[in-house]
Amino acid sequence: MCLPGKGKRMDENVIKVENLVKYFDGRCVLDDISFNVPQGCIYGLLGRNGAGKTTIIRILLGLEPATRGETSLLGRNSTKLPAKIRGKIGCVAEGHNLIQNYKVSRLIKLCKDLSLNWNDASFDHLMETFRLPRDRRIRDLSMGMRAQLNLALAMAIDPELLILDDPTLGLDTVARRQFLELAIDIIQQQGRTILFCSHILSDVERIAERIGILTAGKLVVDCSLEELKTRVKKLRIIFPESPPADLYMTDIINRQIQGREMAITVANWNRQKQAILETFKPSSCTEVPMSLEDIFIECTRPNPELIEAV
Repeated sequence: MCLPGKGKRMDENVIKVENLVKYFDGRCVLDDISFNVPQGCIYGLLGRNGAGKTTIIRILLGLEPATRGETSLLGRNSTKLPAKIRGKIGCVAEGHNLIQNYKVSRLIKLCKDLSLNWNDASFDHLMETFRLPRDRRIRDLSMGMRAQLNLALAMAIDPELLILDDPTLGLDTVARRQFLELAIDIIQQQGRTILFCSHILSDVERIAERIGILTAGKLVVDCSLEELKTRVKKLRIIFPESPPADLYMTDIINRQIQGREMAITVANWNRQKQAILETFKPSSCTEVPMSLEDIFIECTRPNPELIEAV
């Protein structure tokens, strides 16, 4: 069961993924994935290593064929993205694998020559902000400087859509914070549509409006961050005697028992489930605050019996 969003969306969806299926060597890595990202939205796509986040991005960009289903960017099918549409998409990928032997100035010229739209003023401002040297070779830059250069190059084309695929992976704490703060500033000022994948959940929690969580090839969460925090609850319950063997409650993601205490994480929490719990007459019931990282860990536990509850 997914956690679908309830809020009203804008009419124009910049990203559309419909019934996406992908097999690699007979193994299903994406199983009927569907979600939309409306214009101006910051969407955090999360999943453990190998969950399929990068595969979705590659399919969206037309770099990988889907086995079944359809995807589109900016209103055009991913398999037929014209140069004009590609010119409106900025990408920053993990590793920041730029051409190592090039000097920064030569790489800038190459990217500018290949771009249909290039904003010199915006790019120069970012280069000055980052204090990036133009006369050094890419291989001599630190990982943080390569990440900053990658972001500057992506933003130079004034993209309508920005795809960030684990852009802060490998950066130290200071470089990651600088990168993220600038990204937030750009996003807030210009209202771009962002697809943001990251292993650092605190980063996603700071900027994302909507959250998608992939596990076992399925999209088990697709809703606003606010709604996700409201609908997934962790409760610490103490009973007068031993906890019951079964609470007869749906959508229990995780359950742990120790003595008279039971800790449960429940999706789609509501008054009906509250009433069911009260029939067992617990001595106390306390809600445990959960961050996005806590919720992510609960939703992606490798327990096939519990995954379907989210």
